[in-house]
Amino acid sequence: MAEPGTRDVEYADAGFAASPPNGSAPQAEMDRGWRPWKVVIGSYCLSVAVYGLLSTIGLFQTYWKEDMLKQYTDSEISWIISMFGFLDCLIAAPAGVVFDRYGSRWVLAVNSVVYLASFVGLAFSSTYSELMGCMVMAGVSSGTWLKRSKHESIIHWFKEKAGLATGCVTVSAALGGIFFSVVLQALFDRLPWRDAALILTLILAVFVTLGNVLVETNLPPRHATQGEERAAGDVEISRKACGTWQSILEMVKTPKFWLVTYAIFGEGRWMDGWVTDSDILCVKAYELVLFVQWGSIPSYAVETNFGENQFYLMMSYNIGAFFGRILPPFVSDRLLGPLNTTIAMNVFTLVVVLTIWLPAGATSIGMLYLVVVLMGIGTGSFVPLGVACIGALCKPQDMGKWLGFTYAISGFATLIGNPATGEILAKYGSDGLVSFLAAVLASGLISIGFLRWQCNGRRWLVMGRI
Repeated sequence: MAEPGTRDVEYADAGFAASPPNGSAPQAEMDRGWRPWKVVIGSYCLSVAVYGLLSTIGLFQTYWKEDMLKQYTDSEISWIISMFGFLDCLIAAPAGVVFDRYGSRWVLAVNSVVYLASFVGLAFSSTYSELMGCMVMAGVSSGTWLKRSKHESIIHWFKEKAGLATGCVTVSAALGGIFFSVVLQALFDRLPWRDAALILTLILAVFVTLGNVLVETNLPPRHATQGEERAAGDVEISRKACGTWQSILEMVKTPKFWLVTYAIFGEGRWMDGWVTDSDILCVKAYELVLFVQWGSIPSYAVETNFGENQFYLMMSYNIGAFFGRILPPFVSDRLLGPLNTTIAMNVFTLVVVLTIWLPAGATSIGMLYLVVVLMGIGTGSFVPLGVACIGALCKPQDMGKWLGFTYAISGFATLIGNPATGEILAKYGSDGLVSFLAAVLASGLISIGFLRWQCNGRRWLVMGRI
């Protein structure tokens, strides 16, 4: 029999209790019972409210272009939605430290109110500056609470079933994107902007409220046995260390931090252990491609005279992304390994761009539907292959800082992605946009190949699960 409190100490050392106690309820066992899955449902709802909507954000851009912001170019309008995505990433850095030190409850509640208020303000906005201000509010509030709460269930509640829990949460963007594609089409076609935005806010409020009710932490009680008090003390020490400037400086001095920042969307644990400084995969280019897909598909449809299908195109993209977030991680876990799977999905996506989208994507609506579904599968796979990479590079109690700072730096890709592609689309047409995406993916493939070479002891081995 283990000494009382030993299991809690073990989890504290592993970083699964990275937040302070927020009540006297006993710490629940990980992976067991209904409470862990209740938290997964709550995290799913929160993710739908932000990333489900964000995956259809390009529909806002085309609506504003046709209605309120006719005098602005697509590139200028795209800065509004890019600020949402950029701040969602940027604010994750200080938010990660806050979550590691203080937990999620009060931060989640306050920022949920701010997030919903930003969409109420959006409903009463009609100028460029007003729309920009509301999207800035939405980006700041979502970056403060959503980035961490998505992983709260895994860090605090799961160990053996962490992969399954992650998959359940990450599909929320795809399923939410399908849902909001249908909702936005119905709202934009039948109602004026103010009424449509207010109804959208009510829908978001349902998801956010469910998230606040269902998400909770799994921590030792305040009034505990001697062994449990020792465990809680370890948590407190770890919690204080997480937020110090020294720990942050140590993090940014490590080469692996900068490698994973460039290579944010990838999978981390291979070769049965913690990765070394050079054992990183995928590239930050994937986030650029992913966010560009969310924003540019509607504009591409309008450019190629298929604008009346933009809602259905976004829905089709998210259907593909749903399978992309489930099947490649399954193959990674059971067959190829994360690095090989990422390489395969990079090649798959690049082949789709070069052989289907570039030569035939603008020729017919049927070909464009095929392209967006396949691109959904390819780019959707980049998301679930990302968190584990960061988790493999740091201690679990440092997860908030690593996630926060990595997303903050890589968020600049989301800031410039859509404005840049808007300029490319305006100057060089649809072929220029597709060629740009192909070049980004090609650079990613080169980087992955080099990193696989490093992982194999600087040898070019064809076979091998890695």
